[in-house]
Amino acid sequence: MKSISKAVGKRSIIINICLIFLIQSCTNVISISDLVFRDCLIYSNNQPFTGKYDINKKNQYILTRVVRGKKLNEKTFIDDLLSMEKKYDSCGSGNQITYGLKGEILSKGRFENEKRVGSWKYFINDSIYYVKF
Repeated sequence: MKSISKAVGKRSIIINICLIFLIQSCTNVISISDLVFRDCLIYSNNQPFTGKYDINKKNQYILTRVVRGKKLNEKTFIDDLLSMEKKYDSCGSGNQITYGLKGEILSKGRFENEKRVGSWKYFINDSIYYVKF
């Protein structure tokens, strides 16, 4: 009985390793210069793009995940620390969280057309402040 459970355990480990390798190989990051932005959709080779693209600027790195041409989320890193995260629910609109140097949440709220709107929460010195945009 022990040999059967060892064989099953080894098989599941091998399958998990293969799945991880397959997932990693399918999620490649491409350069923004290889993409076309048109009508709130992102295209690659005249097809709606699915995958990730990145932008590198000095000490800032932006990684964006796209499915069927639509942005799902975007993470901004400054000096390898997560600085901001956006989750899109439509073209240029969604929710944003801004982080501090120690990983704590500094602010969060809604954005439309890539601009802050509505009531935003700011977390300062163990207090919550609301700012209307």
